[in-house]
Amino acid sequence: MGSRIVQILGSIGYESYWELHFSIEGRRYGPYKLVASALVEHLRENGKDCSVTLLLPESLVTDLAGTLEEAEELLRDKEKLAREAERRLRDLDLVRTDFEVRVLQGVGNYPLRRDSKTTVEFVNYIDNVSSYALIGMTEAFDRDEELYFCTSTGHNAYLLALQMALATYYAYREFIRQSAEGSGRLDLYTVYHPKPTVGRTTPVEVERTSHRAFFSFPQPRKELIADRPDESIDLRRELSELMGPMQGERSRAQLAFNAVRFNVPLLLTYLDPPDGEKVLRSLREALERIERKKRISKDGDVLRVSRIRVLRSEVSAWVIIAGLSAYLSRVVRSVRATGGRIGALLGTVKRFYEEQDLHLNGYVLEHEIEQIRERAACLRPGERKPLSEVLQLKGSANMRRNFFAHAGLLAEWTLVRRLEDCEIALEYDGSNLETIKKWVQNPVA
Repeated sequence: MGSRIVQILGSIGYESYWELHFSIEGRRYGPYKLVASALVEHLRENGKDCSVTLLLPESLVTDLAGTLEEAEELLRDKEKLAREAERRLRDLDLVRTDFEVRVLQGVGNYPLRRDSKTTVEFVNYIDNVSSYALIGMTEAFDRDEELYFCTSTGHNAYLLALQMALATYYAYREFIRQSAEGSGRLDLYTVYHPKPTVGRTTPVEVERTSHRAFFSFPQPRKELIADRPDESIDLRRELSELMGPMQGERSRAQLAFNAVRFNVPLLLTYLDPPDGEKVLRSLREALERIERKKRISKDGDVLRVSRIRVLRSEVSAWVIIAGLSAYLSRVVRSVRATGGRIGALLGTVKRFYEEQDLHLNGYVLEHEIEQIRERAACLRPGERKPLSEVLQLKGSANMRRNFFAHAGLLAEWTLVRRLEDCEIALEYDGSNLETIKKWVQNPVA
C-alpha cells in the first residue's frame, strides 16, 4: 500500500528523452529523463512509500525488434515483451529508480525501422486499449492509496485510453472504499508540465483529480464484443458460458440495490450478499478469451495484429457492478445482522441512506417505524401479529402502490413480533416473499 506513479512510455531509446531539471512545489529535482523519476524523489522526501509502473504500448515493439520475425515473437508473448522492455530500460538507466513494466495494447501503424519499409500495424480500437487497461488496474492497483498519472509522454490515443480507464477505476474504488467502511481510499492525481526547454527548469503541476461515484446501477447488455459475425460466432458461444454467472450476480446485486434505492430495507434481511469478486473473475476470463482470438499475420512488409472490438461501455459497466456488489454485500450483511429488530434496522439503514444521499428514504422509514413501535406496545413478549392488526387497518386498495409508499412494510404482508427483551422485530409473510422480490426487482412493471 502507498503511492504509485504511472507513466506511459513514448519511446525506449535513451536519445529520445532530454535530461531535464523539474520543479515540483518549489523544489528542484534532476536531471532526469522522465518526470516520474523526479516525482519519486519528491514523494519520498515527503515520507511516502512509492512505486513506479511504466506502461509499454505494444507499438514500442519497433524499438525492441530488428525484424518482423522478432517483433512477432514478442507480440505473441506479452510477458516476454515486458521483460525485454524492462531489460532495455535498465541497461539505458532511463528511469533511475525501481519500476515495473506493464503492456498496453497497441493501435495504429508504425515503421519497424526508420530506413525500412517494414511496418507493424495494429488493427485495434481505443475501446480495447482502455478496457484492458481498466481490468488490469483492478488487479495491479487495488492496494494503492494514491495514483499519480504522468501525462507528459505517450501518444494521444494512449493518454485518452488511460484517462477513460482511470475515471471508471476511481468510481469502482469509491464503492470498494465504502464496502470496507472507510478503508481503501484512493486519491487520484494528474501530473503534467509544459513543453520543456533544454537548460531551463521545467515546472510540474500535480493536480488532484476527482470523479463522482454515483449510486446508480448500470444496465449492461449481454454482449462484450461488437458485431463481427464472421469472426466471433464461436467466441460468443464461449463468452455466454461466462456471462451466465455474471448475470446471476448482477441480478442479485440489482435486487439489493433496488431495496436500498426504493426504500424496502426489510427485504435485505432475506437476501444473499452479491459477490463482486466473482463478477471480476468472470470478466477477466472473458477478456482473456477475447484476447486469445487476436490474429497476427504477415502481409509482405507488414506485420498485422488484428483484434475483435471490445465494447468499453460494457466492460466499464461490469467493473462498476463489481464495485457496487462489494458495497451492497456490506449493506446486506449489516442489515441481516439486525434480525429485523426495528431499532437496529432503522439505525443501520439510515447510515447507508446518508452515505448515498438518500435522506428522504430515512425520513419515510423513521415515520413508519415510529408508528409501528407506538402501536405494538400492547403486544405481549413472544406474541406475533400481522401489521394490519397492529395498526388496525383495512385492506389496501392498491397493494403495490402502498408497498412502496410505506417503505416496503405493507400491512397485509408484514408480521410484527415482540421479543422477550421487549424489542419489536419485523418479518415478511413467507408466502408473499417471491412477489415482493419481483416487485422490487422491477418496480415499474
